[in-house]
This record gives sequence, structure tokens and C-alpha cells, in this order.
Amino acid sequence: MQYVRFGNTDMTVSRLCLGGMMFSRKIDADGTRRVIDEALDCGVNFIDTAETYTDSEDYIGRALAGRREKVFLATKVYTRRAGEQVGRNSRANIELSLDRSLGQLRTDRIDLYQLHHPDAETPLDETLETLDRAIRSGKVRHVGVTNHYAWQCATMIERARARGFGAIVSIQCRCNILDRAVEMETVPMAQRFGLAMMPYAPLCGGMLTGKYERGGINRGNRAENDTKLQSLLTSDAAFDVIDQLRPIAAEHDVTLAQLAMLWLLAKPFVTTPILGGSKLEHFRPMYEIADRVMSGDVVKRIDEISSGFVHRRFENQPVKEGARL
Repeated sequence: MQYVRFGNTDMTVSRLCLGGMMFSRKIDADGTRRVIDEALDCGVNFIDTAETYTDSEDYIGRALAGRREKVFLATKVYTRRAGEQVGRNSRANIELSLDRSLGQLRTDRIDLYQLHHPDAETPLDETLETLDRAIRSGKVRHVGVTNHYAWQCATMIERARARGFGAIVSIQCRCNILDRAVEMETVPMAQRFGLAMMPYAPLCGGMLTGKYERGGINRGNRAENDTKLQSLLTSDAAFDVIDQLRPIAAEHDVTLAQLAMLWLLAKPFVTTPILGGSKLEHFRPMYEIADRVMSGDVVKRIDEISSGFVHRRFENQPVKEGARL
């Protein structure tokens, strides 16, 4: 396993971050423990979840009993827990959600506490001051965001600097060979401010595993409920890319999914991709390549093949408004 400094922080994290979205949704408590056991054995020291992921925090907290110090924990806030009368990123909602997450995770601090989405209802200063107070109290070490536009992040960073609040240190965003829109604005912004970048959906909802067929029926829970995936399943351009990736994977004796992850890990702007799955065997192939490095020539080749997926509409976030100043 390779390790890297997490942005401007003092954390050194594994290049693969274990994603907990399917814990309690698709993986039961015993399965969660087995996935975490194997991840830690393979060198993973970073786990990401969210309070919206059903009982994921609780399952992770139970699985980490007695070994909390072995990992960095990241979670997110957005569910309305303080009532409809206050914003999702309001002081009341963040403080209530944070204490709940600490209890579910069975810990006294969260290493990375993230705003899951922008909130146009809550004044930005209220959100930033609340997060800063959480840092000063010791309940949170660092704060980050997920699914934000580049300009929303830049506004938050500069406002935090002006008010003397702790700034965000990371951004989590959708990024893979078939979804490269973040390279237009998010990546330059993250590099300018030294943010750690945590790409999710590295396999594009399963498209980059090669399991879906061009023109096929492609039934299944994921294909029926993921609108982004549905769009790609009818895209000849997406399948053209996949067809060109297959011989490259064969040349380097890796699966299509492993190739997609190696491409992502080779990007200088990527800190730690989030590794997801609904079965233990979904995680294992990625541990096998965790110490491999893709050559620049191969990266360039894949970049050229998938260049059509850079200049496209940014779909990661429907909330286009910024928080009120």
C-alpha cells in the first residue's frame, strides 16, 4: 500500500480510502467487520462514510472497537436532524449531527468532517463558525466538502481566511475515466489551494468493470436507479472508450476495473480514491494493485481515448446557489 500526505494537513493516509456507503445497505454488520478487517490487513488506514448512509456509521463504529487509533475516520453532514426550520448546514443541525456521528462511530473525534452538499439557506459565516468551533473543541480535526462547485469552495476558503476560521482541507467529487468534468475547474481550484482530492465512483457505477453490454438489457438495481449510469448505458461514445481500454488492460495483465483505478491513482491531483463495493470480493482486486504505478505513456493514452468526457456538463451537484453571505 502506498501512502500520501492529505493536502495541507498532518495526516498521512493510504492511497485507497475505504468507502462505507454500502455498509448496512448491502453489507451486514458481520460483513462490514470482514471488509474492514481485510482493508486494515492490506494497509488501508482511511475510512469514509456519512450519517445519511443508513446505519453505516454504527456498523463502522462497532467494527473498529478496540482499534480506533489504527484509522483516520471521515464522515459527512446533511440530513435534517434539527427540524425543517433550520438549514442543513446550520449551527443547530451540524452540532446535533456531529454529536450523533460521534456516538455512532464510538469515538471522541472525527478526523475529517465534511459538508455533504452546499446549503443555500444558511449564512456561510454561521456554517464556517460552527465548523471552526468543532475544530477548537477537539471533536473534529479537519473539515472538507463533498459535491461542491469550484467557486463555492473558493468562496468558503477566502471567507474563512477573512474571518480567521479553520478552512476546508479537502474536496470529494465524482471522477473517473468516463466522468472527467472536474478537470475543468475543480482540479485547478484544488491545486491552487492545496486541497486533498477524494474521487468517488472510480468505476463509474460499474461501467468501467466491463459488466454492462452495448445495446444490452442491463437490468439490475444499480442500472435501474442510477440516472448517470442510465445515460452512459445508451452512450456509444462510452462503450467506444471501454472497447479501447480492454486491450490496454490485457497488455498490462490487469482487469478493466484495475486499469481504471490505476489511471486515477496516477493523476497528480488525486489524493485517495474512495473504494466502494457491495461484496468483499469487490474490494480485493484493488488491494492487489495498491503498490503499482501506471506509466505516463499509458496515462496519456487513456487521456486521449477519453478526452471527450472532459468537456461536459458538471452534474455532481444540483445546488448551484452559494450559501448566503
